[in-house]
Amino acid sequence: MKFRSKLNFYFFIFSLAILLLLIFPLYNFGNRIDPFIFGMPFSLGWIVCCIIFQFLGIIVFLLIDKNKKG
Repeated sequence: MKFRSKLNFYFFIFSLAILLLLIFPLYNFGNRIDPFIFGMPFSLGWIVCCIIFQFLGIIVFLLIDKNKKG
């Protein structure tokens, strides 16, 4: 498997994992009010943490791709 297609596959799996954390079966782990995270209910903090984790993951994948090309 070429590096580019392997990286695309890993990115797809990573994105799918984040998506699964935000839909019904796995979202139930974060679907509560207490404890509060930075003044937000836990469920909103769960969503924000997933978005931040996805953002950081995209940066990591872009840096890996950039370092491999250059």
